[in-house]
Amino acid sequence: MSNQLHATRNADKLLVRNYDRSDIQAGVMHLGVGAFHRAHQAVYFDRLLETPEGKNWGIIGVNLRPHDSQAFSRFVAQKGEYVLKTMDPEGHTEYEHIRAIIGQIDGAQTPELVDETMASENIKLITSTVTEGGYYLDENRQLMLDHEAIEADIAGGRNTIYAFLYAGLKRRSQTSKAKITLLCCDNLRHNGEVMEAGLMQFLAAKGDAELAAWVEENVTFPCSMVDRITPKPSPVHVQDVQETFGIDDQMTVMGEDYLQWVIQDHFATDKPALDLVNAQFVDDVVAYEEAKIRILNAGHTNVVYQAALKGMQFFDEAMRDEELRDYFDRFITEDSIPAIGESIVDLPAYHKIIARRFSNANIGDTVERICTDGYAKFPIFVYPSLVGCYKIGRTPAKTLQGIAAWFVYVQKSRAGTVATPYHEPNLEALEPFTNDPQGIAAFVSDSFLWGEIPTEYPTFKDDLTAAINAMQSQYA
Repeated sequence: MSNQLHATRNADKLLVRNYDRSDIQAGVMHLGVGAFHRAHQAVYFDRLLETPEGKNWGIIGVNLRPHDSQAFSRFVAQKGEYVLKTMDPEGHTEYEHIRAIIGQIDGAQTPELVDETMASENIKLITSTVTEGGYYLDENRQLMLDHEAIEADIAGGRNTIYAFLYAGLKRRSQTSKAKITLLCCDNLRHNGEVMEAGLMQFLAAKGDAELAAWVEENVTFPCSMVDRITPKPSPVHVQDVQETFGIDDQMTVMGEDYLQWVIQDHFATDKPALDLVNAQFVDDVVAYEEAKIRILNAGHTNVVYQAALKGMQFFDEAMRDEELRDYFDRFITEDSIPAIGESIVDLPAYHKIIARRFSNANIGDTVERICTDGYAKFPIFVYPSLVGCYKIGRTPAKTLQGIAAWFVYVQKSRAGTVATPYHEPNLEALEPFTNDPQGIAAFVSDSFLWGEIPTEYPTFKDDLTAAINAMQSQYA
């Protein structure tokens, strides 16, 4: 068993799965090797590699962004190995030595190596986690052709996932010509369809009809639902691993104990036997996706800005706050579940599971992390409950309250009167939303955020304006 990291003490507390890395062949390329991938998909594959069916499913991890190259170099120095620390709400802690990422490529520095590897017939699956905003699609699922990153990539640059897929699949279509599956693992509704739409529009913009035809014939884009709360890596956990095991692991990642992966069974060629390690293959992921996005993700998003306005640092504090816990429960029961309607998922039971997970004080999930990137999150996570309630004749009062909290938080962030920093990649898009009647009118009418709701449901703008006024009064 070949290991880069060796426990010099308490080795019995560190789970190391029984396989030899030298016997493993790469079958997966992952684009975007962040903390979530390392705490989620890589864990499933690490478990799979221990089985006879897993030997051809090692991962090649690829960094895409130049500003992540320095951190990625530490990952390369550790040969892709690291410790995953998980904690449940009761405080039980487990440690796993994850070794599934057997190869590492910094695509920002050596893009040609990404192309060469993607073209190999041994690679049968490409997975990706590039965040919700990394697909550059508007509210109508149209590629943002005027975005500077997309413009640069159409001209031959390497800024987005599309440029890497274009170059790698182009080479594959000309060399091995082997079919391949692209599996999006980002928190997007219908994420496989989103990736396919973005890539095909990018190919059209490149004017490469030949590659587009090859992709249509040889590439599939299954949807998936991924779930594990993974806080931003903290030096506290790096230190804990060092002190507990005597391991100098600079890439320690931490997460909750809960883990779920539901995958549409729509593969172009061989698929990894992930069902052996508790992933689920299903014909349609929509029911699971909707439950997760509308209860977990929307719950996070609607509660977190109110937690920030209350000066909270960690999300579990919100679940111990009587007002916010009542708000969360009522948002789920009064807005989210009615908007979903009938489901094969036991939604009340799922609500209880999410409440328990949100209450986990041991993972230290920060309000600052969850506040990040609100502009991309609301159309994906909150919009479905909003429009769903209006469609069935309900006023989504709790959803409107969560949106209003975001608006007020943004204003206070601009004014420097809120403690929680706001990290917003789309800050320019928020500029019209000023703290005056004109700014509020622009906010409640914005088509990217709210789609057709302002025109199809005339009370919406007044409803949201009233919610904003109430929130402003509460946090004046």
